[in-house]
Amino acid sequence: MKNDKGLTVLELLVTIGVFWILLLLTAPGLSAFFTRMEFHAALRCVTAGLSTARCQAVRDNRSVRAEIAGGRLSLSRDDGQGWREFRGFDLGNKVAVHANTRPVFSPLGGVSPLCTITLERRGRVCRVVVSMYGRIRVYNGA
Repeated sequence: MKNDKGLTVLELLVTIGVFWILLLLTAPGLSAFFTRMEFHAALRCVTAGLSTARCQAVRDNRSVRAEIAGGRLSLSRDDGQGWREFRGFDLGNKVAVHANTRPVFSPLGGVSPLCTITLERRGRVCRVVVSMYGRIRVYNGA
């Protein structure tokens, strides 16, 4: 009498082999996917941080400064004894982020000096521009 209720070792090995072949074929696509996701996560952190800085300045009626250093976007307020950080956004270490200045958002929502933040990863470049009215725009490409 034959028992057809389970898998044989050979069937199991063939299934695992097919799985690994499919995994190896999709690995380059997954790598590109994760690279894009890391880039977009850093871009979202920059835009969210700048938007938070502007909202905090308007809400608290106090100037708020945004500064990028060491893969981190720091927001700080001037409390009369210097700038004190109150919020930070981690940008990760896989995306190069550079800013041409440290923008200060006024209680009216404007910013001075004007700022451009550049994000780079594996040939992909995005620029985040903050206008004098505090508007945040993202430009793709070089």
